[in-house]
Amino acid sequence: MTRPIRVGIVGAGPISDWHVRAIRGAGMDVVAVSSRPGSARVEEFARRHAIEGVFEGWREMLVRADTLDAVVIATHTDGTPEVLEAFLPCGFPILVEKPVAWSSERIATLIPQAHSKVIVGFNRRFYRSIEAARGEVRDGPPLLVQVALPEDIATPTGADPDRSYLRPFFENSCHGLDLVRYLLGDLRVEAAVLLKTESGHIGGVSATLSTRRGDVVSFLGNWGTPANFSISLHRPGRRFDVMPLETGSLYEGMDVLEPSEECPIRRYIPRRTGTIALEETDRDQKPGFIAQAAALRSLVEGDPAPPQAATLDDARAVVALCEEISGVRYAS
Repeated sequence: MTRPIRVGIVGAGPISDWHVRAIRGAGMDVVAVSSRPGSARVEEFARRHAIEGVFEGWREMLVRADTLDAVVIATHTDGTPEVLEAFLPCGFPILVEKPVAWSSERIATLIPQAHSKVIVGFNRRFYRSIEAARGEVRDGPPLLVQVALPEDIATPTGADPDRSYLRPFFENSCHGLDLVRYLLGDLRVEAAVLLKTESGHIGGVSATLSTRRGDVVSFLGNWGTPANFSISLHRPGRRFDVMPLETGSLYEGMDVLEPSEECPIRRYIPRRTGTIALEETDRDQKPGFIAQAAALRSLVEGDPAPPQAATLDDARAVVALCEEISGVRYAS
């Protein structure tokens, strides 16, 4: 393709700013943007990013879809399924933000209509730390895995019949659960215990999950805790931590420091033997976004997406995990 690859963006929120930078960083161009009808920020968004094509709503952009080579759907989750369903018949590559829909059942209705050129925006799959963790999984026997996702969830003190307070678990914690699936394969929920508040709402969750190959996952939804998101892979003599998710650390063995006059306590210190940091490009942009945009470009150019790229079935599976762990199912 000799001319620039033309990408449209549906949505003018903060995440779309990062998508524009990543798309251009991957050698493509953003030529159109749309938002909700009556949105006051789409014009300012277009000016800020020097985007010529401005549409009041995504339906107006859809009418001009023949002027695009790909589209990024970064709308609020409430409207994402409808927008994706409308753009699928265009046949061009689509990058759609996670979690795609609030229910796994709704995502399942989209899968039969979808083509193979849909990527779901689980950008953390593209981190170097996660790729190194994949190597830890591939190179050894089943693992004990600890996962902590201290999501910022404000548990209400009063009535919340729609349980909307749990939506961050589906919208954000799905990132961490998707990474565990990406590292280990399909997960089966063996047990889940919910922490209930005085008002009867869910204040956190502890769950045990397993994989077909025998990995055992201890999951802690320690909501509101001052802690980092983390995934820790354990086997005898060796531990690989992804904490925060942008950094990987390998530990092999322990250093034992005997009591001394300076410190009368015997100390057991894990021996760190390796560190994985982000790519240089991920230090200037939202991590994983340029690699994710490059995956979209590969699809436009007729090449397959890399293995890191998440599919609609991955999105369905991870939302189903959120449903099973929490016991909450939102309307399709």
